[in-house]
Formats: sequence, C-alpha cells, structure tokens
Amino acid sequence: MPPVKEEETPLISNRSSNLSFSKTDGLQVYLYHQLNAAQSASDSAGTLNFPLGEYTAEELCIAAAKACGILPVCHSLFALAREDLSGWYAPSHVFTMDEFFSQVLLYRIRFFFPNWFGSQKSFRCGLASDQVSPVLDYPTIDYLFAQVTGRRYPLSMENQETCLGLAVLDMLAQLPTQLLQPFLEHLLRSAHAQLPLSSFRCSYKLCLPEQMRLQLQAQNFVTRKRIRRQFGQSLHKVSSLQTEVRFLKLKYLMELKGLLGATTEETFQAWVPAQAATGSAWTIHVSSEKGILTSHSGGTHLFCDFPEIADITIKKPVRDGQPAKSRLVSVTKTDSRVLEMEFGSLADALSFVSLVDGYFRLTVDAQHYFCREVAPKRLLEDLENQCHGPITSEFAQNRLKASQNEGVAHVLRRSPEDFDSYLLTICIKVGAPLDFKSLLIQKGSDGTFSTAGVAKKFCSLREMLGVCQRFSLQADGAAIQLGPQRPPQPKGRPHRSHPWGSCPLPSCHGVPQSGSRLLSSPQPFLEAASMLGQLSHKHLVLLHGVCVGEESVMVQEYVRCGALDSYLRRNQASGKVTATWKLHVARQLAYALNFLEDKAMVHGNVSAKKVLLAREGDAASGCLPFIKLSDPGVSAAVLPKDLLIDRIPWVAPECLEDPKNLAPESDKWGFGATLWEIFNGGIMPLRLMEPERKLKFYQDRQQLPALKWAELANLVAPCLDFDPRRRPAFRSILRDLNEIITSDYELLSDLPTSNTPGGYLDVSLWQDPTLFEERHLKYISVLGKGNFGSVELCRYDPLGDSTGELVAVKRLQQSTSEHRADFEREIAILRSLHHDFVVAYRGVCCNRGRNSLRLVMEYLPNGCLRNYLQKNRERLDLRKLLLYAWQVCKGMDYLGSQRYIHRDLATRNILVENENHVKIGDFGLAKILPQDKEYYVVREPGQSPIFWYAPESLSDNVFSQESDVWSFGVVLYELFTYGSKSCSPSEEFLRMLGHSKPPMIVCQLLELLKQSQRLPSPPNCPAEVSPQAEGNGSVLVPEV
Repeated sequence: MPPVKEEETPLISNRSSNLSFSKTDGLQVYLYHQLNAAQSASDSAGTLNFPLGEYTAEELCIAAAKACGILPVCHSLFALAREDLSGWYAPSHVFTMDEFFSQVLLYRIRFFFPNWFGSQKSFRCGLASDQVSPVLDYPTIDYLFAQVTGRRYPLSMENQETCLGLAVLDMLAQLPTQLLQPFLEHLLRSAHAQLPLSSFRCSYKLCLPEQMRLQLQAQNFVTRKRIRRQFGQSLHKVSSLQTEVRFLKLKYLMELKGLLGATTEETFQAWVPAQAATGSAWTIHVSSEKGILTSHSGGTHLFCDFPEIADITIKKPVRDGQPAKSRLVSVTKTDSRVLEMEFGSLADALSFVSLVDGYFRLTVDAQHYFCREVAPKRLLEDLENQCHGPITSEFAQNRLKASQNEGVAHVLRRSPEDFDSYLLTICIKVGAPLDFKSLLIQKGSDGTFSTAGVAKKFCSLREMLGVCQRFSLQADGAAIQLGPQRPPQPKGRPHRSHPWGSCPLPSCHGVPQSGSRLLSSPQPFLEAASMLGQLSHKHLVLLHGVCVGEESVMVQEYVRCGALDSYLRRNQASGKVTATWKLHVARQLAYALNFLEDKAMVHGNVSAKKVLLAREGDAASGCLPFIKLSDPGVSAAVLPKDLLIDRIPWVAPECLEDPKNLAPESDKWGFGATLWEIFNGGIMPLRLMEPERKLKFYQDRQQLPALKWAELANLVAPCLDFDPRRRPAFRSILRDLNEIITSDYELLSDLPTSNTPGGYLDVSLWQDPTLFEERHLKYISVLGKGNFGSVELCRYDPLGDSTGELVAVKRLQQSTSEHRADFEREIAILRSLHHDFVVAYRGVCCNRGRNSLRLVMEYLPNGCLRNYLQKNRERLDLRKLLLYAWQVCKGMDYLGSQRYIHRDLATRNILVENENHVKIGDFGLAKILPQDKEYYVVREPGQSPIFWYAPESLSDNVFSQESDVWSFGVVLYELFTYGSKSCSPSEEFLRMLGHSKPPMIVCQLLELLKQSQRLPSPPNCPAEVSPQAEGNGSVLVPEV
C-alpha cells in the first residue's frame, strides 16, 4: 500500500522521515519498488500480505527480495524497518501473527556503501586484486532509487524516466535559493526525458519536499513562471539524447550524494551504565566508512572500525535486585578496549547490534555473527552444514584448486541466483587440466532437499551429503566418489603466518620485577625480540628490553602468581577457582590469541603453563582474575620431532607431520587443549606419557574425554578437530564463551575428582607417576659430586607454593652414549628395588625431547654415613653402630635375594635417614647376576674403589655376593673407626704399601692381601665383630 505522506530519504542528514498506512489487520511489508510493478494493480503493487503464523525477519526479507527481483548476493544489504523508521529488526526477530496482530514493516536497504560508484574504494572482492565487481547490481539500484525518491503515488517506468528532471529538485532542499537555478540547469543538461512538461501526470511541485514547495509558492508569479519555463526548456534540450533509464537513476543517486554530502550513518541514543538514571545520553554513530563513533557534549570520537571488533555481548542490568528493561551492550576491540553503553530497551540494543553485525559480515567475515540474538537463521544453517554463501562458480573452483591433492574435493554453496537452491561444485579431475561440475540441490516448500537423478528426498543437507559420500555420483557417464568437503574460511585469513619466536627461550618468570631469557644465538634472538617488541596487548607479557653481549638476555615483566596450571592444582580445593573464574580466564586467553590471529601471528605453544596469572581475583568483591600469555619458547617450526612429541596434546597434529604447517589453526588446537586443561584442574593426563603412547594417541585420532558440561564440551570439540580447516576462528570462540558467561553460568560448579570421563580424570590412569617435570624441580644445593655424576638437592614443587617434596636428583656429568646406557641400567636396578634399608626410587626427570635424563630419589637429610659418624661420634654408642651394621646387612641380604651385587658398598654410599635408620644407595656400579652363574666378570672395570674390593675382584674382575660381603667387612671397619679420615681403609692400606702410587698400586695391594695382610681391628671393637668376616648376607644377619 503506498504511503499517504511523503518520505524523505535517510541519506540526507537532519531531515525527518515518516510513512503511514491505512489501517489494515495483519502483517504487511511495504516495498518501494516491485519487479514488474507496471503490470500490477496500483494499490497492491508495493505491499506483501502474510497469513497467520510465525515469521522471522529474515524470511520476510527473502519473500520481499523475491518480489523485487533482488538476488541473494545483495540480499544482505536489506533489512526490515518499523513503519515510522524509528528502528530496525534483526534478522532473527520473530513476528507471531494471530487474528489480533496488525503491523506494517518497511523493506529497505539498510547497509550503505556511499562509494559504490565511479573510481571510489567500495567494491566486491575478486579472486585477484585487480578483479573487482560492483557493490550493487541493477535490481538493487532500481530499489535504491525508488527508496530515496520516496514517491507517494505509483509511477510506470516510462513516467519515472520522464519525471527524473523534476525529482532532482527533491535533492535541493538544503541549498540556498541563489544556488538553485545554476545547479538545476547543470543537472538537467545531463539528464534525459522524452515527454514535454505538459504531458506529466502531476505537477513537478508535488515531487518537492513540503518545505521547499511552500518556499516556491511564496515566490511571485513571475519567478514561478520563469522556473517552470527554464525547467521545460532544459527537458526539451536533452530530449534528443538516447540514454537508458538505469543511467538516469545512477546519475540521480550520484548527484544526490555529491550535492548534499549524504552520510550513511545511523545514530542511537545510549547512556553510560553508571549514569543511566541521571546522566545525559550519548550518541553512537555507525557508518560503513568509519565504523563506530561516539559523541557527547559536541565532541565526536572514533571508537573502532569493524575489523577491530573482537566480540559484542548483550546483558540485562540488575538494579535493586530486579532486572531492568534496558540492556547493556559491550563492544570489545581486539586490543581489549571496551565500549559499554546502556540502551533504553532490548529493541534498541538489538537494532544497534544487528547493524554492526551486518556491516562486519559485509566487510570482514561473511561467516561470522557476534550474538545469537541477531544471527540470521540461514547463516546458522550454513555454519552447521559447512556451506558457503552465494559465491560464484569462479570462487568455488578457486577453493577446489587449492585442494586438488586431497582427492575429489567438493564445495557446498548457496546459489547466487535462487534463494531455495544449493550447488555442490565438484573437482572431477585431479591434476592438469582440472574439470569441475556443479550439482543442483533444491529445497522444497516442505523443507526437504532433492537433486536430479535421486528419487529420495532428504530431511537435511548433511543427510544428503552423507549419502553422496557413501555412494558414487554420475557425471558425464563417469562415477565420482566425493572426497573431503572444503568448508568456508574466514574472509581475509592469511595464507602465510608469522611464527612468534624462532629461538630457544627457556622459562624464567620467577625474577622479581622482571623475567629474563638467556640465549646463545644472537640473530634468531634479535628476530624474536623484534617480533615481541611489535606486540602490545594487555593480555600478553610485556617485553622491557634486550641485552646483547656474551649472553643475550630478554627482559620481560614479572608476573606475580606464576603459571596457571600450577595455580589451578594448588587452589583447586580452596574454593577460589570456580567455574566463573575459569571462564573469565579462558576468555582473556581467547582475546590474546584473537589479537595474534588478526596480526597474522602464531604463538605455537599455547598451554596452561604458558598462561601466567597476574591477579588472582576475588569473587566476593567482583574482582576478576587477570592473565598474561607468555612467549612460546622455541618455535614449533624449528623444533626436532622428539621435542614436538613432548608437547602433545597441546601441539597441533599437522605440526607433527610437518612443522611448516604452523598456522593460526595450530593455536586453536592449543587453545582447545588448554581449555580442557583449565577445566580439569590444571591436570593434563597425557603430559607425562611415554613418547610412543603420545604419538599413538594422535595416530589413532583419539580425543580427550568430553568435559562434564555440554556447552564446554561443544566449545572444545571443534577446536580439537584433526582437520585444521574445521576449527573455528577465535572470534567465534569468544562468542561462544560469552554465551556461556552471560547465561546462568553461575549455576555451574566444580565437581569433585572422579575416574569417569567428564569429571576430573585420575592421572594414574593415564601416566606414570614416577615421571617428573623438569620445570617443577627447584634446585637448592649440591649434595655430592663424582667423576661421572652429581647429586643435587631439589624441591619438586608442581603447585609452585614451596610445599613440594624434597628429593635427591642425580645427573650425569658426561653425556656419552656409554655413560647414558650405564645410567639407565642404574635407574632400572633402583626402580626394581623396594626395601626399608635401600634408598627409595622416586622416578626420573627428562627434559623436552628426553635427551637428558635425571634420577629422582628420596632425600635422606642426614647425608652419608661416613660424614654422620664423624660429626656424631660422641653420642653414637656400640648399640647404634651394631644397629647400622644390621640394617646394612639386611639391605645387602635383600639385594642378594634379587641376584644383584652392589660392587660399591662403603659408608660414603650408605645414607642416614635419622639416628635409627640407614639405607644403602648409589647403584652406579651394581650388576645383576646371570641366571646360570653366581658371579659376574667385569670386562671394563674403569675407576673402582679398590680398597673395598675382594682379592678375586682385584685379580680377575670377578664379582659375586661374596665380594660384597668382603666390602661389608670394610664397612664394619669404617663403622668402628667412626669414618675417621686418618685411619680410613685407603690410608691404612697405603701405609702398609709405603704410599705406592698408581699404576702399580692394584698389583701391590693384591700381593699384600695374598700375604694375609688385613685392616687392623679398630679400638673398642667387640671380638665378635670381625672385619675379616666371610660368608653371605643371610649368614651374617643373625650374627650381627
């Protein structure tokens, strides 16, 4: 139904617009221009009437687009407005129509790009930078022309052409009178009309705004006559030109913009949340040229352009304990700056968000939406089906060319010409020359899908594609088996990304006021530092500077609370770490990674240990936690494969196949694993698995168990998709996190640890508890050093609160293959021993890549027995010495029962737990006896404790349990001499030998022993305790 009152275009600033309709029950959509309107009845050509039912705004727009000849590619420029143009409806808005329902809507172009003509900057992207296409097609230009002229009466196409010269006066409302006639003559010289002025159905005055019509009527008769005569002469002058109607319309629209400097912005009134009740309103401007601007008290400030938006949320404010009718809208930039404004109603908030959301899809990413409240239903269907929008066949074929090595790939896309059709574009031939076919899929009125050659109708696209992939398709007589589907990718996603850091950056965040990185290679170090220096984000660790010299140092800010995984394990049971707390931490991490993605940067090593907690937060006061993402360390692009395997499950699978695959999609995998880790209390079961098991986990395409909460599980699952192209963009991840946070997320609570998938997993089911992480071993002091290794006192502190267990850590001084093999044998022996009088094995510690091995043992605080005897001689009586002898004898008896020979039994290798308990340690020289022999012959004895060796060991390198008994006799001597250095076994034997020097010392010592020369009996040693005792451990135990 045509409007009763004349409308003035919203392209012209400071002019009101109003349309009114005759009272009609039901739902009507007014159209400014309808296809083939000349053949329609004049009273109904501009309206669509809808029967009872429910309709989304998007469905009504599609019906209007079909009536107006608008193609799907331009459909996204349109929206539904209220009758008085006071607001717009989001595509997801639902109109429920019943017998009492009555509403009139306007189908209008909402999204304007003023530079869509000429050599300006607005255009539709092509496959190459020099291949562009117009923003608007001709049906859309026809509609735009009708919309801005705002006719209040129906006109045929011929009359519209001849009335163009009069309609131009509508654009001159803001010009002073003295400029009217010169511009009118200039414009009409380029216009075209074929009919004389007298043949028009209406006066040209009726085409003018009311204000200007009254102004002309106020002029005297002579002036009005002169204007009419000059206007008619101009029309006659150009009547001989052969110009198409569409060119006249283009000229009209171009002159409209050029004359009035028309803006395309929409404005909204909103308030600062804290001042909503008392403060004055702010004005928010949204335009395609500049993005979002704010103005208050005269000043206008740019907040951001559309590509800078990270996410948008809509929340319901609460005042005095009751929900308010207004809505809080938060727009967050990629740098985490936030614009938070309060709109008077939900309708106003949705109108604003749908505008920004629409411009973002048109200019940045056609597959993204910020809020589900404004998301078009068709877009949600496309994302579910991994369907492209109405792209052309050239775009589809270009996507397939990039995947020709993956088999018969295909692209599902909406038809660019029909709203109810899809096209399945298939790459038939692999290799040159490529051949492409398109299969038409039609959606029926009942919602089913069908295609030619298949009798069955399908309920969904996914079902149809599943059938097509299970069976072959026929094309030109050849059978085609569909390969992988090429899902749509975010617009502008870079083909090449920059890995962040390509040099070793060992962790060192415990330095007060700053953290330092020590590096040996200056060139990659400077490259990494330069890259870090270019990044500034509040959720990224700040680089203070670099120092280059003998040691290159990178100085970073100090983050007080340390690594997130340690904090989670430390505080999981304290009540501090709630689901709300974790969600905010995850969102802050997503902000940092979204920032890197927009900068075409790849972190490459996202995990909870790389997330540093700067502020713990306080739920009671509403203070949120605050995190910073640390540097990645050594880039995955340069790491050897064994080190990459150590990063499973945080490293993306494609990076294991080829480190050059490092891309933004790799960070999405890392984020998914980190999010799982956060909600599993900082525990990652795969972390300490053996490399073979880790690799098999990826090779078998296994997945981490689903988290308990379905929303989180649905967020983690696509991030951990083995196909990188199916992983969501970080903007989508932020949107999904916001949906959880702004819902009733406070109802979520952390569940107790359980062995069932979905709760916190029992780590013992997945990993060896005797594997220690190198980063949690905090060095304290050196306990002892030898020729081949050293023993250090460390605290294993996985919680980072200095409450971890003290352990003794043995490491090799030399890293040759022989020494490592011997060390691994020592570890294997100690691992198999379990006895009260044998030092307990705790585990092993490997660095990344497992090329450095350390043995972790229990720490006995009183050190070795020799030193203990020297320090405590005064209070150690005979009974204590006999107790120690008995405990050592029991331990050696146990070793013998396990067929082990120690070969290095001495008080220096016996450790004291307390005054009443000693244990045998240091199994570096230990051997296991063969099953068929009771002795062991050492082929390469190396450096040996010869003064504790039995004669057969000195002469023939033969070792047995009896040779250990000999060594035990020497230990008895040490016990009863209290470990005195002046009368130690070595000093006594050297005195007997006359202080001979190597290499003859072994031969001379052996000769001395053959002469029955023995160590003297210590003073106060009971006659029953004889250092020359013989036998085995089982005989000596009862004697002792």
